[in-house]
Amino acid sequence: MQSDALYTRNRLRVKGVRATVSGYQALRGQLQRDLLLREQEVKNLSYKLDLLTKVGSLFQALMDQLVMGHVRSIESVITEGLRTIFVDQVLSFETEISQRYNKMAIDFYIRREDQKIEIKGNPMEAFGGGPVSIASLILRVLALRRLKKWPLLVLDETLAAVSDEYVDQTGLFLQQLALKIGIPILLITHKVSFLDHAKIGYKGTEVLTEDGMRHMQLQRSDRG
Repeated sequence: MQSDALYTRNRLRVKGVRATVSGYQALRGQLQRDLLLREQEVKNLSYKLDLLTKVGSLFQALMDQLVMGHVRSIESVITEGLRTIFVDQVLSFETEISQRYNKMAIDFYIRREDQKIEIKGNPMEAFGGGPVSIASLILRVLALRRLKKWPLLVLDETLAAVSDEYVDQTGLFLQQLALKIGIPILLITHKVSFLDHAKIGYKGTEVLTEDGMRHMQLQRSDRG
């Protein structure tokens, strides 16, 4: 009787072990299937990542090419403007494009090449205010024209740094600029000689009345 009980107990133990082994085998099979699925997912994601990286590089190259094209056009336009006004100098507007903090950065320079002297430097540090004012003006004109949101260009003492010897060339340049872009330019300046190049000009003078009051009087001059 005792041997039967022992036999039964041993059989139950064996069944328990077998059940445990079967459970572990099933779990192992499930884990192997999960591993295969995860490996396939990693493979698919790696492929997508590689594809996106290549597409990103392509777009970056296309954007760089597009930016370079615009930058070179801007260089040409500003250089033409500088040489139109500063006829006694050989000035060129140049840019240098570099990567900073994973972004494209553009530095501006002006180069002077005349009388066997070549100077290249930051416009604000190496050149007078005149070339800087003209370069800045043209940059703003190009930006505003691209936005197409302007009926009138107002220049409030924008050209104050331009020397008197270049006023005539600057006035002619503004005339041609207004015609080319099809936008009227309103120039506010203390340089009276600019009036010689204005289609419509107003000269303001301060008037002192008998009662001691001061007011501004505008005198219009049309030059056709």
